[in-house]
Amino acid sequence: MTNPKTEVYLLTLGEHQLGHDLRITSDSATVADVLAALADFALNKLADCRGCDGCCYERAPLTAPDIAALAGSGAPYPLQEACRAFASIHMGKDTIVDITLKRDEDGACLFLNKEGKYCQNWQSRPFVCRSHFCLPRSDRLEALRAVIANRGEDELIRLLLDEEAAGAPPLLPPGLEPNHYPPDPAFATGEWETIFIKEIASPELWQELRKA
Repeated sequence: MTNPKTEVYLLTLGEHQLGHDLRITSDSATVADVLAALADFALNKLADCRGCDGCCYERAPLTAPDIAALAGSGAPYPLQEACRAFASIHMGKDTIVDITLKRDEDGACLFLNKEGKYCQNWQSRPFVCRSHFCLPRSDRLEALRAVIANRGEDELIRLLLDEEAAGAPPLLPPGLEPNHYPPDPAFATGEWETIFIKEIASPELWQELRKA
């Protein structure tokens, strides 16, 4: 079914290389609309990826909505417990924190069924997995994915810091300053359905995304 707020389509990129692009067609388009349009595109234009694990050994950053979808109900610190179960947390240079899906000793995503080469958590897989195909992306789609992933990961760090401040045992690397992770109004609800592209994209990127 065609999404009325976003459009994903095939196009030629660079030296006669087939790729895909996305255009926002409504000011009220959300991340959920983008994901729905990408899913529809994959269903109608791409081969089923079941049986291919080409992307399941790559880094998969996590966002606040991703971890919320994996968190159980009733836990006193649900995001932290979900991160302990499903995430790896590393600190790089300049105290940059990276929260990614855990991998096994072979480097495979913990959700990968190695024998069948399929995702065992397909319905709740993270944003970067849901928005990735083994097909080149346009520059504007690549830029949008980066904005969503980076802001979503920063919001996850902020929420984990909040849980620690409320009494959760330490999980994040020491030395993080909470004031470096202010609340992101666009991610207030933590749900893709209410995160509007116009609110998270820069004015320049928004203009690019709206071009035909």
